[in-house]
Amino acid sequence: MKRTVGIVALVGLLMAIMSFREGLAGLKDPVDLYAMETNVSEVGYFDMVKVDVFEVYGAFLTRTTMENGKSTNRTRYYVIPAHEGDEYRYVGIKVNESEFETFDKIYDDTYDNYANYDEYYDVVKVGCLKKMSPKIQNYYYDALREAGWFESEEEMKELALPYYLDPMKNPNAMVILFFVGMLMFSVGGILFVLCIRAENVAYKKAMGQIYVEIDGKKYSKSCLAHVNKSVRNKDYGAAVQEMAKVTGLSQEKATEVIERWREYYF
Repeated sequence: MKRTVGIVALVGLLMAIMSFREGLAGLKDPVDLYAMETNVSEVGYFDMVKVDVFEVYGAFLTRTTMENGKSTNRTRYYVIPAHEGDEYRYVGIKVNESEFETFDKIYDDTYDNYANYDEYYDVVKVGCLKKMSPKIQNYYYDALREAGWFESEEEMKELALPYYLDPMKNPNAMVILFFVGMLMFSVGGILFVLCIRAENVAYKKAMGQIYVEIDGKKYSKSCLAHVNKSVRNKDYGAAVQEMAKVTGLSQEKATEVIERWREYYF
């Protein structure tokens, strides 16, 4: 029992940790990165972010996940704008392979003076802004240097922020996952503590027991140790035989005692 509830508590804790940030962020209304009142540099760690992507300035990294020599998943990082009040900043966005074509089309339109802007793509993404790893930053800034958008490193680092939007398909699912994890951890933790307390009570009770009373007669606990050992090993046939031998009880009565052994031997 203790092991089972311990596993439940541990699984719940892992679920809560994995969904901690997104779960709490999902409780808030999303911040619109394209709203004039938004300052992207002030977006909090536990803020949910929303973008309706209509401009894409190119891709700077494509990652492929391999398994047994085969590609199982590809993701790509694109550069998109974000507001800092009435000024523009730049951040990344992580995109799954199924949307490469759509983002590439938006990219083409962005650099073709919105030639096909009448075609509305309805690409709304919701997720959390995450700090780029040093490796991703290297690809990000190398691509921006090659594009020649900025006059200096200082200007690039000021305007191109080292963050990317990591979209979620279903933010509400992360909220549910977080609270289910917390519930499992809480209930499992409480039951785990109760199991330990019950074990301590049983241990103290066992330590205080000197005699075992069976059918109105008292037997020293030590003389029934072999019976107890057989019960613990789930060898109930041997336990019944040993019980009948030590106490002189009939097989039927000895069987009844073994079936309720924990009522006699603590």
